[in-house]
Amino acid sequence: MTDNVLDVPGTARIYQEQGEIVQNAVTLIPAPSKSPDDPLNWTQKRKYLMLSCLVFYTITATILSSDLYSVFDPLSTSTGLSLDQLNVGTGYLYLFIGVSTLISQPASLAFGKRPTYLISAFGAALVNIWTAFAKGNSQWIASRLLLGFFISPSFTLVEVSIADVFFLHERSFPLGLYINFLFGGVSLGPILSGYIYEGLGWRAIIWLSTGLTVIMGLVLFFFLEESTFERDHDVASSTSVITSAAPVEGEAEEEDPKNADKADRTTTNVEQEASHMSHVEDMTITDATPFTPSPWPGPRFWKFMKPHRYALGIMIRGLAQPLMLYRLPLIWWSGLMYATYQICFNLIAAISSGILAAPPYNFSTSAVGLTFLSPFLSAIPGAVYGGYITDKFVLRQAKKHHGITEAEHKLKLYIIPAVSCPIGLLMMGLGPYYEAHWIVYVLGCAIVNLIGPLATILTVSYVFDCYHPIRPKKEHGVQACAQDMAPYLLSTILLAMIFTFGFNYVITPWCFGWGLRNFAISSALIITVINATVLAVLKWGKRLRRSGEHAYRKSIDW
Repeated sequence: MTDNVLDVPGTARIYQEQGEIVQNAVTLIPAPSKSPDDPLNWTQKRKYLMLSCLVFYTITATILSSDLYSVFDPLSTSTGLSLDQLNVGTGYLYLFIGVSTLISQPASLAFGKRPTYLISAFGAALVNIWTAFAKGNSQWIASRLLLGFFISPSFTLVEVSIADVFFLHERSFPLGLYINFLFGGVSLGPILSGYIYEGLGWRAIIWLSTGLTVIMGLVLFFFLEESTFERDHDVASSTSVITSAAPVEGEAEEEDPKNADKADRTTTNVEQEASHMSHVEDMTITDATPFTPSPWPGPRFWKFMKPHRYALGIMIRGLAQPLMLYRLPLIWWSGLMYATYQICFNLIAAISSGILAAPPYNFSTSAVGLTFLSPFLSAIPGAVYGGYITDKFVLRQAKKHHGITEAEHKLKLYIIPAVSCPIGLLMMGLGPYYEAHWIVYVLGCAIVNLIGPLATILTVSYVFDCYHPIRPKKEHGVQACAQDMAPYLLSTILLAMIFTFGFNYVITPWCFGWGLRNFAISSALIITVINATVLAVLKWGKRLRRSGEHAYRKSIDW
């Protein structure tokens, strides 16, 4: 099979022809520079220190967004806001998370990721304090809008930071951890707040979450490093590989790309068992000058990135490019799928208090909060193992296709959400309607949040595979810097959060106004239809990638 098939972005070679595996050889993608300041050259300990900071940031941001979910019922009584108004306020929160990424993401490249995280942390803490004193619906919505603005990096910037530090073959586990805490943190907030409310009242929830946010900000101040690095693509070898330090019987055969653009999108010689995690300390870069991984130099909290020389151009493109990409059908599809499973979790958060605190269950506030332990625990295997399973499945598919992997291969795993999610939604609606034991509702929540992280991993990795390999013509200009902020991801998240915002207007009347039985059946049917759209992408996805490449290049070369 010739490599002409690799001319489509999102199509890459993993194995040699006929599926033959080259042992102990892994292509480094992206290719690292020889600089010790290059985040790709950090030791694994240094990389995981940064990942720990990002995970702590994600947990705290998601707790801030969800800590009042389990007390919506008593909060409504205390503040005079209706349950519908509280849910709509949550919709505004997610709307501004999406809109604000158009500012926070390009700002992170123009002025540094570390300052962006710090402003996010301390700004969110100040807004959270105001929430305790907000009066009336207008101030409640305003506080949600500002909170969404400050925590927006938790939905887009973390993925880019992981890509800054980890090679392509290392990213599944860090990305799985991140998504685990993105979903799990939203469940952790209600678990804790239920007990805090019964002992100290609802305002104490805000004081404690604010204190946690300040602590998180201080941790980032001392331990988080800047990961933005301008790598010279001409100097870095696109075919650099790492090999095991132990003796090997045969030499690794290198791929000979026909051009630089194809080298960016072609993966070669991936070791079967090293695809999940490869420790750089135990490996040597096969280059003329072997490079020693760079250890953590200790806290350097006084170091801030200087404004980028293309800062203005990056900011302008950060606002314009994601909107220009809406001409691509796959962006709309990815946004719809991301929104679907974000909405599924928002559904759990929005209706749990109203269902479990009412007859026949009559749960206390702390008991309602404790039920969020179910989706919290179920998110762990869905996220952590979701990336691992996806990687293994992609490798198996590549063997069946002469060593070639297509971006759509991983979408076959959508069969898991397609079957499981309707079952979970039926349990969440029909269980309370027929007054079944409360465990039916809780298990339904667990099922929905189990497959939510997996579906999110599939969606994010798909849109990443489709467009990330495409590089602009001017590799060292403002266009290349703007492409590094992943405009395709901003388009997807913005679209998803707009869908999520609109949905929050209908949660309360749909579930409680129309009746739980009708809600259960209709929601199961709707998500089945949405999941069925994967069949169309499996059939025509590659054709859409090929036809959309010109439009994408035109947008990023602007």
